[in-house]
Amino acid sequence: MRFVIDETSWRFDGLETDQCIEFLESMLDQLDIALDQGHSTCYSDELFNTIVYQDKCFYDLYASDSPLYISRDIQERIASIFYGLSKWQDISSDWPSSFEIQVDGEPKEVAASVAWAHVQSFQNPPHHIACVVFSGGRRSGRFDVTVDMKKIPIWFVAGSQSYVDFFRWLIVEKTKNPAEMEEFAPSAFPALDFVGGAFNGIKNMSKPYLELVGPLVRHLGAMSDHGKRIFLGPRTQVAAEFGALGVDVSDENGKTKGNSEARKERTIEIDGREIVFWWHSKLERHLDRIHFNPDKIASG
Repeated sequence: MRFVIDETSWRFDGLETDQCIEFLESMLDQLDIALDQGHSTCYSDELFNTIVYQDKCFYDLYASDSPLYISRDIQERIASIFYGLSKWQDISSDWPSSFEIQVDGEPKEVAASVAWAHVQSFQNPPHHIACVVFSGGRRSGRFDVTVDMKKIPIWFVAGSQSYVDFFRWLIVEKTKNPAEMEEFAPSAFPALDFVGGAFNGIKNMSKPYLELVGPLVRHLGAMSDHGKRIFLGPRTQVAAEFGALGVDVSDENGKTKGNSEARKERTIEIDGREIVFWWHSKLERHLDRIHFNPDKIASG
């Protein structure tokens, strides 16, 4: 289990109907992405009985005369997604000693699913669980959560940026080797395609994995977040654009490109086509490079 849905964030009062539907669809989009990437998600059996708008629970908003109407299309999306999810009350796992939580020093509140995520993450740190939240009801990001005097960081995910930030944090804080990093990489760096076996190259770098993982995540994160925008602009500005992000990126010089042995070393066959990886970022000036090819960005 990687995610649990925070039912206490489903608070629709004070939102315009269009804004509420936008937040709801964004949350459903994020759940679809997580499930498509193989990340198990659960929810509380109290979710659909919780008051979310005025004096109404979520299913009450299905009525055609509801002041905040949930359309048929969204009803069907909800049914499709939640049909395949487990309720955490039915999972064999530790239960919280208390449902009362405190987030980031704010007043205490009762939030059963957040408390459940807290106890799972406290008992088994490598399998840290994040909370999927409705944007209008809770802030997204990483915050210290306290339950029964025990304080640990918990991620609240709403939208793509907090989603990738969670997985980048998992890589830096929880992984111990390149194979574990590779497992999370598609979720952490969604705009990058990794060649099979690429992460084995980390073993040939100059430092142990735990010293490299932070810089690796920073470089790959910059490529994933900004690479498309930068490389669709003038190539003469690429180094400066990445430099502003703290990442040293360059193309090979003409002498290297004219060397047949260098070309061979940097060429990989992908889907029957030879791709040359001239571009690279440098974790250090003369060491530890990440080779990449940006030429197919324009075509998607």
